[in-house]
Amino acid sequence: MRQIGTLPKSLDPKVFADYRLWLGIKTRVDDQPEGWQLWIYNEDHFTRARDELHSYVSAPDSPQYRDAEQAAQAVRRKQEQIDRQFRKHDRRVADLWAYPGFRRRPLTMALVAVCVIVFLLQQSGWRDSVEERLFFASFYVDPRGQLDDGLSGIRHGEIWRLVTPIFMHGSILHILFNMSCLSYFGTLIEVRRGTLRLAGLVLISAILSNVGQFMWMERTDPGKPHYFLGFSGVGYALFGYIWMKSLYEPEQGMTIHPNNVNIMLGWLVLCMTGVLGPIGNAAHFVGLAVGVALGVLRF
Repeated sequence: MRQIGTLPKSLDPKVFADYRLWLGIKTRVDDQPEGWQLWIYNEDHFTRARDELHSYVSAPDSPQYRDAEQAAQAVRRKQEQIDRQFRKHDRRVADLWAYPGFRRRPLTMALVAVCVIVFLLQQSGWRDSVEERLFFASFYVDPRGQLDDGLSGIRHGEIWRLVTPIFMHGSILHILFNMSCLSYFGTLIEVRRGTLRLAGLVLISAILSNVGQFMWMERTDPGKPHYFLGFSGVGYALFGYIWMKSLYEPEQGMTIHPNNVNIMLGWLVLCMTGVLGPIGNAAHFVGLAVGVALGVLRF
């Protein structure tokens, strides 16, 4: 969303908004003491919308602006029909929670299944073997007893380590919280934007949040093994993506209640206090930044 200018209080913003809607330029009007602030949702329309604003201010009584009212009403009626269809889809998503369907959200369900399976293996006699292969850092000890920098495994082709820490969890509460976020956010994204889009989000945010966490731990406590795990970095990326879509592309039908935004941001701050123990806060922040960026960039 981008501001194109301010309309004087003496002019009717609805007339100009109707005209631009008729032209296919969606507008938001904010009432401010200095005038009517005008915003557009699609930045590709910025130059044209700004020029139209200057023309309207110069000749507000031009017949073309009054003639656009009926056409704008027709556009709004069509938009209302689309909105009703979105609400209908929202009900279908609600039904999906009651009767989970693999076809509508295969990747979300597959990710949950993998996390649960890995967690169960962590509780078994396979724990050391599983974690040794899935942690980001390998930390090999050479024949002289020297510990490497933790990246030798990745350098030697074990590239799965860039992603696999997201599948491990440290406790039952840890995995329950992360899987609830994955189920909620993942389903919404996959139903609205498709499986491939969700896969891209998960892969990009997993790699960047894991790399960010490792770099932060190496910076703050260098020379020691750095082990971290959990899906929460990706969870914050999915949250940030939906949050931005609800603000800048509401037509995508992905909305998030302000209370849920406050809960996620509040949890982010709470984790930083250390009250809940050692947590990968860097992964949270990097994941959130990735999700916000991809949401704003219309990914």
